[in-house]
Amino acid sequence: MISDALSRAFSLLDQDMLGYLDAVEQLTDEHQTDEDTILTVARTEVPRLIAALRGTLGNHQADILGLCLGCAPTWIDGRFTRTPWPCPVIDAAHTYLKDPDSIYPDLGQRSR
Repeated sequence: MISDALSRAFSLLDQDMLGYLDAVEQLTDEHQTDEDTILTVARTEVPRLIAALRGTLGNHQADILGLCLGCAPTWIDGRFTRTPWPCPVIDAAHTYLKDPDSIYPDLGQRSR
């Protein structure tokens, strides 16, 4: 069990990241924003989003045994080991890149 302080820190981190994504999504919504703003936001924020995804994918690479270096070791089949690659992080990222609207049912939200 995590402490209340750590739980609050996780919540603040989550709010910060989701708030950023909400702002980028709102500022690039073609129905609510003019073209110049969309272009400006896209030029500055798309590279940041790509870097974040590349960094995440880079952390979740397979080692020489085919196990994910980014996932913490856990007990699997009675032994302490890492998650086989592709791990859930890579699998989810691939799914959401191929079908972005598929993330919304997972989050309990309506699609965009």
